[in-house]
Amino acid sequence: MKDQIINEHESLAIIQQMIDKSKERIVDNSLYFYMWGFAVSICAITQYILLKMLFTRTQYVWLLMPFMAIVHVWIAIKREKTALRKTHHDFAIQSVWMALGIAFFIIVGLSFQVSFNLFSFLILLYGIGTFTTGRIIQFTPLIMGGCVCFILCVLINFIDGPEQLLILALSVIAAYIIPAYLLQQDFKKHISTAK
Repeated sequence: MKDQIINEHESLAIIQQMIDKSKERIVDNSLYFYMWGFAVSICAITQYILLKMLFTRTQYVWLLMPFMAIVHVWIAIKREKTALRKTHHDFAIQSVWMALGIAFFIIVGLSFQVSFNLFSFLILLYGIGTFTTGRIIQFTPLIMGGCVCFILCVLINFIDGPEQLLILALSVIAAYIIPAYLLQQDFKKHISTAK
């Protein structure tokens, strides 16, 4: 079979198709953004309310996170079995989030041994993940969500007390929930114009 020579326009069209496919898969995986975004924001806001009501041992609300990790892995394995094939974009995005997932566990584990602002580092990791994913699929709301996290990871260090929990909740709303919703809307609009 002869090598086909493609022009610049055809080459750009192929690249755009790959990006669109990755966006489609991210929309399929927006469940993860919603799942983690709502879980973290609900835990943060719940702990904030409990602290304001002078409850003790409020940190137990975060026991939801290991359960969420198990659910995430279970859904991912189930979806992996039905996936047809992955693009390089899909592999890159999956690799970024895998590395960040490992980093989340390491940072949380270290927080029991070393004193540092855990929330600042978690928000930074949220920002890296969403910013990188947004750049890979060329989706501005994810990029902006990542930028918001970069700002919040610095800002949280100038806020004392339980109000840091509200900054944490804001970070996942900006980085996960809003971009996931906008991504779904963008995809629906793209599908309706393609018909």
